Amino acid sequence: MHLTTVDDPRLLHERFRGASRTTDGPVVVVSGSTLLVNGPAAALTRVADRPLLWEWARHEAVSPIADTAPPRPVPALESGARPRFCEGIWTGRALVGAVVRLAVPAPARPARLAGPDGLRSLRWAELTESQQLVAEYVAGGLTNRQTAALLSVSHHTVDYHLRHVFQKFQIHSRVELARLVAAAFHTPPPLPVTPC
Repeated sequence: MHLTTVDDPRLLHERFRGASRTTDGPVVVVSGSTLLVNGPAAALTRVADRPLLWEWARHEAVSPIADTAPPRPVPALESGARPRFCEGIWTGRALVGAVVRLAVPAPARPARLAGPDGLRSLRWAELTESQQLVAEYVAGGLTNRQTAALLSVSHHTVDYHLRHVFQKFQIHSRVELARLVAAAFHTPPPLPVTPC
């Protein structure tokens, strides 16, 4: 089956706005020349991921139509996120782009973090898994609302966990939290990506 693609930025933006309104999780709209990302997806995608996502999305969008299309492996982005759902954006029989929802990777962590202060390392181990995830995402530059969307909880829950983390480590700012997490992982905190 020959696939025709067309460029229609207006339709892509329209579908992106609709998809962004109906989901709190990471969602992208991709085409041969465009990559639109919502806030939660901004931390998981890079411009360089567009060709990989587009190739996968084109195949997935056509698969229901062409019964002979063999299944393709789901690609992993550099962040570890994987596409989990794809919906083609069509105009007539021509493919314009695709709405892709991403699965959030679980951050890899060592069993016990070696921080500059042994007491802080012990306190880190006392945090719940939810508190650790919130601390890592916030230290990585995400807002409370973006963190909430990635973890599928309310922003009030993120606020609650963050207050407990600040209290446990006796810190008062996100900058202090970023330094603490960076020292614990022995890596610089990641730079946040701004959404399109």
